[in-house]
Amino acid sequence: MREYPFQLVNVFAESHFGGNPLAVFPDAAGLSDGDMLQIARQFNLSETVFAFGGSAGAAADLRIFTPGGELPLAGHPTLGAAFVLQQQRGLPENFVLNTRAKPVKLHGVNGSITLHISGYTCEASATGAAPLAAATGIDADKMAAQAFWVNSGSAQLLLQVYDLAALQHARPDLRALREICQADGHCTVVYLWCEQGEKAFVRLFAEVNGALIEDSGTGSAAANLGAYYAAQGCVPLVRHIYQGDEMGRPNRLYLRVDAEQHIFVGGQVVAVGEGVFRLP
Repeated sequence: MREYPFQLVNVFAESHFGGNPLAVFPDAAGLSDGDMLQIARQFNLSETVFAFGGSAGAAADLRIFTPGGELPLAGHPTLGAAFVLQQQRGLPENFVLNTRAKPVKLHGVNGSITLHISGYTCEASATGAAPLAAATGIDADKMAAQAFWVNSGSAQLLLQVYDLAALQHARPDLRALREICQADGHCTVVYLWCEQGEKAFVRLFAEVNGALIEDSGTGSAAANLGAYYAAQGCVPLVRHIYQGDEMGRPNRLYLRVDAEQHIFVGGQVVAVGEGVFRLP
């Protein structure tokens, strides 16, 4: 039997049972794409991350899998892997991890991990307010008339909501949302956010294996929110992001965008378990 140690961590956690759960395989050498997909399905978490020996000056190369397939970049797996690798390998405070999308700069100290990325695209969706309202279950007068596809590593549809109660009670319709996203040439994923000063209350819904699921803490979407602000010229800025409360799984993310449009997303990581995965 082949044996692969793994760590279980909660990312963006302010308590032991908060944050977004993640399985981290710090030494995945020898695992095939099929192995990694099956392991991700076994854990059935939103993502599982696998680390391989680093290339091009990076501390490691990451592969990120959901139960449905591989992602080019995702925030909470990158941060969780950074935490585990820094602890196990004695990495310095500043280091780089490669993802399928791009190299990501990391800063880690005292269990707080921050990623730094730059470069993005931001394009308006072709869908109007009425279909967006029907797809999200939010009244048209309580949300922005325009949604945007933003990609700083992973493309997501961003839609601003003006009423917090409307956000909290949003009930997206998978079929309607899929039609909107497919018409724009993208996978089915929407990030809803409501601003209150420097606080942003957010929810993310995505299609996984034919079902619409909600993610409790989404670092890539926080980065895309920063990219959206940058595209609108609203930088520098800081946002404290609240996500996952509707699921009973509070996540707390920190977003900063500087005047040069560099995007920083961070949060606390808590280690909660470890084990060995066996393969024939």
